[in-house]
Amino acid sequence: MTNLPKVSVQEIVDRVDTLPELPQVAMRVSQMMEDPNVSADKIGEVIKLDAGMTSQILKLCNSAAYGLKRQVSTVKEAVAILGFKTLKSMVYTIIGKIALDRPVTGYSLEQGDLWYNSLTCAVYAKHIAKKEKFADPELAFTAGLLRDIGKIVLGEYVGANYGQIEQLALQEQLDFHEAEERLLGFSHSSVGQRVAEKWKLPEPIIKVIRYHHKPIAFPEGLNPSERTLITIVHLADVFTMMIGRGMGADGMMYSLDLEALSVAGIDVSENQLEILLGELLEMNAVVKSLVDSFGTAGQ
Repeated sequence: MTNLPKVSVQEIVDRVDTLPELPQVAMRVSQMMEDPNVSADKIGEVIKLDAGMTSQILKLCNSAAYGLKRQVSTVKEAVAILGFKTLKSMVYTIIGKIALDRPVTGYSLEQGDLWYNSLTCAVYAKHIAKKEKFADPELAFTAGLLRDIGKIVLGEYVGANYGQIEQLALQEQLDFHEAEERLLGFSHSSVGQRVAEKWKLPEPIIKVIRYHHKPIAFPEGLNPSERTLITIVHLADVFTMMIGRGMGADGMMYSLDLEALSVAGIDVSENQLEILLGELLEMNAVVKSLVDSFGTAGQ
């Protein structure tokens, strides 16, 4: 097998720097909501500065995905009914739409595929988090949504070298991201970490992006909550690639990290996985509802 030239750190940094700027209001709101003392009034005032964002949040609130019994007409009302954590995940959903709804030809992803796939993983991660009684299911949603953000940067390098990456993965029984790392010098997980750092995303989300394919490889010093979050998104990712839409060329080339799931206390017996599979298939209706709230994109 021909050795490929490694992608340089500078190439990756340059490519990250060419990504579109995210909405300033969305980023400001996401940072404000990290403050436990911030008020609903202050959040609402900032969101109102972006009419498009206000409109999309209300569309999400009133979508079937959230199952509210009455229409929500203001952001303040949305916060009162759904809470800050849910509003935060909505803000990140809007950010994710901007970042992820694009073709990534290197992974054989057409327009809308990565976006739909990411929303699927988000919904699955939230469901698993609730099932496992994780403290913040909305954080699991956001982490699942953004876990493959690195693909939008690494795609062109993967596309040019896909055959060799696939061959190495098959010959040495590696997961696709491990073969990427071996041949290119970066995986979409490590590149995604750099993107997340550039965008100043919360630290738990950055760690999920970096380690979600191989959670047992996470470094020493992670607290139990971070370990559990990474493992929940890992499990959601595996099921997304099995039964979700838009899995791409690498979709079936990842393994389930049973050791990490065991460490996190998640039951992965055959019976439990079958039950979970059935539950997640039902969640695909929620995914469609979220996609529909944005109009025709992703359909």
